[in-house]
Amino acid sequence: MNTEVLNSWVDLEKNCPINISRIISHANEFSATLPQRITINNLNKSKESLFSARSYLDSMINALVQTLYNREILKTSEDKIIFSWISDNLGRFMRKLDEQEDYYLIKFDEPTDKSLIGISRLSAYSQKLKTASDSLIYETLLKSTEEYQKFKETEETKREPKVFLYILFQVLNVTLSLLGGITREKGTLSKKSFIQTSPISYQNLMEKRGQKLIQEGFKEEFGKDYQNIKNDIDIFDEPIEEEMGDEEDED
Repeated sequence: MNTEVLNSWVDLEKNCPINISRIISHANEFSATLPQRITINNLNKSKESLFSARSYLDSMINALVQTLYNREILKTSEDKIIFSWISDNLGRFMRKLDEQEDYYLIKFDEPTDKSLIGISRLSAYSQKLKTASDSLIYETLLKSTEEYQKFKETEETKREPKVFLYILFQVLNVTLSLLGGITREKGTLSKKSFIQTSPISYQNLMEKRGQKLIQEGFKEEFGKDYQNIKNDIDIFDEPIEEEMGDEEDED
């Protein structure tokens, strides 16, 4: 593995307010597995390596979501809504990767397409995986950590892990908009879409006006009033699992 990359993760782990050790472990496996050079002589081996690398990338994303799923971070109903949107957006991105994997790798096995698929397609998919690892995971965590360190406490908001959640939410939205991981449903500008695409700072989201926008976005999306949510971290299990199940059925 590139020593420079390893050192960067080590420095990030020291400063990040959440435990990213599992993410780093999967990142190390990802970097070791991703083919460094794809040639006409190692196409099949490179393809196998890309499947493995994708698996480690998925594990990185899942580890991030699971790390955020913490009572010390998700203290209010609004925090849980932000968490559910992060999970949903990352799920959409993973679904897009599934489509790209099918286009770049699965069709490689179809004899009729052999003349169209080779080094260029495998290399293109390899680059997309690397970009996802670098930009979606590492750079997002790095930028969020830097913003968290700059955060100035107020009477209403103290420096705590939930602040990192809101920062991460905004940084992820910017990154995913560039990578194409966020799509609006039915072409409408919902409250959720508005929060994700408009220049609202994480500080504003944590204030009363921002919290109200989050509440309205939740009601539009789930058809429930946030005031009826029990003070239970498991409240989002059903909506998240249903949507992920639908996506799996479509695949």
